[in-house]
Amino acid sequence: MAAPLVNADALVKTDRSRLIHPHLPGAAADRIVMVEGSGCRLRDAHGREYLDATGGLMLAHVGHGRREMVEAAAGQMAKLEYYSSFHEFTNEPSIQLADRLIELAPAPMERVYFTSGGAEAVDAALRMARLYHHRLGRPERTWVLARHFGYHGVTYGGAAATGMPMFHQGFGPMLPNVRHLTPPLPFHPELYDGEDPTEYGLRELRETIDEIGAENIAVMIGEPILGVAGVVEPPADYWPRVRELLTDHGILLILDEVITAFGRTGHWFASGRLGVTPDFIVTAKGLTSGYFPMGALLVADHVAEVATRDEGFLGGYTYSGHATGCAVALKNLEILEREDLLTAAVEVGDHLGARLRRLEELPVVGQVRQTGLMLGIELTEDPATGEPLSADRVPPLVRERAGVIVRNNPNTVLLSPPLVMTRDEADRVAAAVTDVLTEFAATTRRAHRASAPAPSALDAPWGRPPTMPDLLAAAMEWHFAPETGSRFWLERARALDFDPRKDVRTEADLALFPNVVDALRDARVEDLVPRGYGDGPIPLDIFESGGTTGAPKRVVWPPDLHERLTSWHSEVLDERGVPRGVNWLTIGPSGPHLFAPTSRTLAHLRGGIPFTVDLDPRWVKKCVGEGRAEETKRYVEHVLDQVTAILRSQDVGVVFTTPPLLEALAGREELAELVNRKVDTLIWGGSSMNVDTRALLRTQVFPNARLLGFYGSTMVGGGMYERDGVAEHEPSVFDPPYPFISMRVVDPDTGKPVPYGERGQVVMNHVSRGLLLPNNLERDTALRLPAAEHSGGDAVADIQPVRTFGGTTVIEGVY
Repeated sequence: MAAPLVNADALVKTDRSRLIHPHLPGAAADRIVMVEGSGCRLRDAHGREYLDATGGLMLAHVGHGRREMVEAAAGQMAKLEYYSSFHEFTNEPSIQLADRLIELAPAPMERVYFTSGGAEAVDAALRMARLYHHRLGRPERTWVLARHFGYHGVTYGGAAATGMPMFHQGFGPMLPNVRHLTPPLPFHPELYDGEDPTEYGLRELRETIDEIGAENIAVMIGEPILGVAGVVEPPADYWPRVRELLTDHGILLILDEVITAFGRTGHWFASGRLGVTPDFIVTAKGLTSGYFPMGALLVADHVAEVATRDEGFLGGYTYSGHATGCAVALKNLEILEREDLLTAAVEVGDHLGARLRRLEELPVVGQVRQTGLMLGIELTEDPATGEPLSADRVPPLVRERAGVIVRNNPNTVLLSPPLVMTRDEADRVAAAVTDVLTEFAATTRRAHRASAPAPSALDAPWGRPPTMPDLLAAAMEWHFAPETGSRFWLERARALDFDPRKDVRTEADLALFPNVVDALRDARVEDLVPRGYGDGPIPLDIFESGGTTGAPKRVVWPPDLHERLTSWHSEVLDERGVPRGVNWLTIGPSGPHLFAPTSRTLAHLRGGIPFTVDLDPRWVKKCVGEGRAEETKRYVEHVLDQVTAILRSQDVGVVFTTPPLLEALAGREELAELVNRKVDTLIWGGSSMNVDTRALLRTQVFPNARLLGFYGSTMVGGGMYERDGVAEHEPSVFDPPYPFISMRVVDPDTGKPVPYGERGQVVMNHVSRGLLLPNNLERDTALRLPAAEHSGGDAVADIQPVRTFGGTTVIEGVY
């Protein structure tokens, strides 16, 4: 697929102000504007590619972007786009399609009634069933039997038959005389009081018929295989025995095959597969693979003969038998047959099902169900009891991380990809779902342990970290339990619309938190200390960030945090070949910033002596902001004079400073010569260094010194070193010490991640025993890159400061 040339932001803005989306709260800002498709692939307006594992809404059988389908529609439109099918009028494609459908349908289907979709076909079937009895002199037969958890659309007739209360609440009164019965759900024996599900269902059906009176019941409707409810195939004897009981009492049967028809289960119709002969079959979806909105009601001849006599079947839909829609459907059925996609649905479905059934080993997966290319992964709090576990966080994570689109009902992950899906694509789907559910299982297990989380997650060395789920489970318990959490977080927890101890299970869940850094401008530092450290005094460090755009923001560092962070730094420096036993010179603020205290500890830890040339970056930024350029220049010269004095007289192996000061140092010939003669490693830490400057410093100015970049943030307590192996012509790439520090690169207007390779604003998280600071919007932009192997979140490159932050112009100064 070629990259779409669209204005994504304009589309989203118009969408938000104009469109009402099903199942989307009006205040929600999320929009994914799809603009292009091919096979199982989709591309959105931002250019990101997705793998469609839902077939839209369980259709798209022949895949997206089929040229044959376009040509079929265009060819028909060129001859006759549409004319009414009311009364004696008709058209050639509708005649041909009706004939073809009856060829494919199981007996006793003989007649076809076209609609614009599945819900309309359900309504037509309900109306026709009542009319059938009325014309046979049984007008009292109006009752409809349906089933709990069944889905039949949201028109008033279909919604009344749908056994999901969410579609009834606030819309009443619904169609009267509808009774819902219990479907067979073998995974939930608790519904049947120890009885066999089929026997329970048959007994309930008999009792209901006796209660209402067979003489009052017109029809029963059901999906042959429950679709939206979780892809549940009934026991083999269920539908044949239900059909027999209904026939004995003169009750008609509608099978809703909107989802299951046209190859989804590996058969043209699931009713034939299940050995049941209904009076009506409702279809849509796969009839046209979504290329045209269309449905069809197939009717047994004995019913159609009654429903069409006298004045005929009154009522119809404007677009019934639409000529273009019927031409598209004919081409769709031709492709399904010619490419043997029914067989493909079984082969690829079985392959995908086998991959996903391994998930049943996870404690959160109760059952994986698969029929053809219909799959449901039911999540449960406890497989022993079947208690449901919400699956609503799974599809967004799978989509965000892997670009794979899946759906869910409340507690089941649903997959229904196009029938053209390849094995390789199925493997990608399985890997994406497995990755998310494996993490989901780990976090859920930890969150539901009766005892406190094991200390190893919070106390693990940063160089040998726990998984993000384990860390979050322990950290959320620590920071939000009344016994261990800080006053700061416990007070804010009362205003959150989620429970961090239950709902924060993955890195993406950290975005649930509001950005609290502004509250750190005036928070009492005592309130920031977790109570779990005890009542006695502990030697705390207080570090600040900002101060040029208002009061500075403060974070508290307990000793264990400082120790773990600096130990990790030292391990990374060992890996990069930075020598031990050498002295350090830090040219940076000694307080209240984190810059110099960390390097001072590192010098001691690695057997060296720390030298420091102090800075006041706030003063420099103030001078720059007020246009006092000469004063700024004099300050830099003052700093460099001190550096010169130290390098002349002392042995220094590591220099740690900022990019602007490193460039200023390079501009003094004597200093550059001293560095080349004495210094082994130059570490630059700050927002940005462009590629050309970095190459010049490495190759021309300081050819004898190792140049190592560092990107950090005082607010999230640390930073990260540039990735090894980046080419000279590429910007430095930075990977955080995941999972303790993680990053996202987002569109600041939406908070959503930008596509890889595009620029967005950096959001950082810190999660440890000593500090919790999630969802912190940094004053930097960067290119978003995939994380390093065995890491997570995002990596960043080509870091640049934002122009303004909080309404104030950002000044780099000596940073």
